[in-house]
Amino acid sequence: MWRRWSALLEALGSLRLPRILPGSLFRRRLGVGDPKGMDALGGSQWRTYLSPAVLFDTWAPHPAGPWVPYHCVPLFAALDRLQADAVGPASPPGSPARPTAHPELPDGARPGAPAPAWLTPGTWTILDLPGPRSVEAAAWLIGAAGCQPVCTFDNWPHEKGVLRPEHVLAELLRWASTVNGVRQELRPDAPPLWICDRERLGERRGRPSEFDNRYYLDDSILPGPGLLTRHGIERVVYVVPGASDDPLADLELYFSELLKAGIPVLRLALGVEGTVPEHLASPRSPRLPPRTGFRRSSAGGFGTHVPEPSSGSSG
Repeated sequence: MWRRWSALLEALGSLRLPRILPGSLFRRRLGVGDPKGMDALGGSQWRTYLSPAVLFDTWAPHPAGPWVPYHCVPLFAALDRLQADAVGPASPPGSPARPTAHPELPDGARPGAPAPAWLTPGTWTILDLPGPRSVEAAAWLIGAAGCQPVCTFDNWPHEKGVLRPEHVLAELLRWASTVNGVRQELRPDAPPLWICDRERLGERRGRPSEFDNRYYLDDSILPGPGLLTRHGIERVVYVVPGASDDPLADLELYFSELLKAGIPVLRLALGVEGTVPEHLASPRSPRLPPRTGFRRSSAGGFGTHVPEPSSGSSG
């Protein structure tokens, strides 16, 4: 267990004091997945992963590799603040309880499918799909190609959250036993795999009384071109849902910098059968990464209540 995780556990300890986090991060019961459900292996092994540290380590890169510092803590640590009898894995495809906003993956990208030809040893894969789909696709690439997973979920769940990271957490539980079954085969020099939630920026800001847990990928999650080159990364494959999906605002300038440094960035539309990665062109004027309007948590990551406007304020 490395120092970033230890530091956050210390912060969680302080969160037990209500004064640290106004309104309490999980004051009310928040449902995650199906507490009576089964994991992807058809059993109840998912209960083994209700410990934040165990689930965190299951979805972490190889401890001797260079990617450990980029593995985000908050969503895993949230398990410590949820009621265990309200937490379970995501429901399987076709179940009425499965969120309809996250359709199934194509057959060639589901766990158990063979590794894709484009995933070469020097490839850094970034899955930028809706969170639950990214987790499922990651289970495919970890098992089929021995990729090292890095989770970039940098926010906290809440019943009044602008985003619903509890759906991602349920999917992590659903596939945890599957991923753990192949972890012993991971190597420190294996291709890295960033698991992202394409909905992280949200469609709007949080309103008063809501819990604004939108977030963006920053320098603590995105390694610089020098580090990538030193560790054998020769290209980036950016996986998106469809052919018309462009990089989000928090990645546009970053990709431009990688291209300037001579690291090719290719885009792959996962939702289109038979597609191959295509080179991504750098925009003439890349958008600056979003930095304003997001609400960082005192415990790390993103997510705080949006205060009600003061009735006595003249502004």
